[in-house]
Amino acid sequence: MNFKWLVCLPFILTPSALSLAQEMPVHDACVDILEEDFADDTITLCPSSLPPIKTIHVEGSRGDAKAQEPDCNTFRPDAATVRRYFSKAQQISDQDWMHKLIWITCEASGSMTLEDGRKARWGLSPNRSALVSIEEKPYQKFFFFCSKADCGFPPFW
Repeated sequence: MNFKWLVCLPFILTPSALSLAQEMPVHDACVDILEEDFADDTITLCPSSLPPIKTIHVEGSRGDAKAQEPDCNTFRPDAATVRRYFSKAQQISDQDWMHKLIWITCEASGSMTLEDGRKARWGLSPNRSALVSIEEKPYQKFFFFCSKADCGFPPFW
């Protein structure tokens, strides 16, 4: 039996190979927080590496109004609220995004233009989590979470 491929296994299974998401820089400015409302464990928050935002457009909100309390009808952020959110939110890993946050059915979404001219799509949840996908090369995804201390303002739960 040929086991030469086992030498490559550590390189094949690295986190960067398992994810197409933007590599999140981890450095001394990162902090671990425990958000009991919307997370099952501690979440590591790091400064955002998303380029500065030039414009934000809100396209709407959706969700199952009967699935959550308070209902999804209360989550209707305007462009100023979305901009305020991104000014306070911090970047989290795709692993924290997928495995530690408690998912809810409500979401607001829209588009943004970054200062470097690239276009991006965003989705924002009342649990204070967000996803930004840059649509132009280099394609990137950024995952965000904002603590209740920083983003405990309406319409966030």
